Amino acid sequence: MPYPGGPAPYGVPNQFGQFGQFGPPPLTPDIAPQLGASFGEAVKRYFQRYAQFRGYASRSEYWWVALFNGLIGVGLYFLLFIFVGMSEVSGSSGDDMGTGAVIGMIVISLLFFAYAIATFVPNLALTVRRLHDVGKSGAWWFIQLIPFGVGAIWFLILMASESRPDLYRPEWS
Repeated sequence: MPYPGGPAPYGVPNQFGQFGQFGPPPLTPDIAPQLGASFGEAVKRYFQRYAQFRGYASRSEYWWVALFNGLIGVGLYFLLFIFVGMSEVSGSSGDDMGTGAVIGMIVISLLFFAYAIATFVPNLALTVRRLHDVGKSGAWWFIQLIPFGVGAIWFLILMASESRPDLYRPEWS
């Protein structure tokens, strides 16, 4: 008869889990990071996990989505500059702007604002999951508020850091 709290005989699992199990507990697919995610997979998971703050996000998930959002922003700014150029060309004097160009600038600006508002929560959720993956709490998001660029640089270093599954916490899962 085994002593209380000791390993069960013959490799049978005991009431406290498998004897000799080390390391972090296995993660379910809905919270596990997707290592080596492609551009399409990362963007798909970004929109599927719209407001999921629990779990983890790999470096590839985070940076592919950052590229996606950057491309959307560059595209909208490019359209905005086209309309600014049209306003300069269509105006008869230096102070006069064409009506179509002004309407175009307003529409593009509203699209940019709508996209920024629509992606605020998923960007925040992805960032919190990335912070969890490097072993930090989601509260580390506020490090960006340190002035003079120090916080922004520190934040970029955190986002580029290696995954640290040894630092995962149960409350993040």
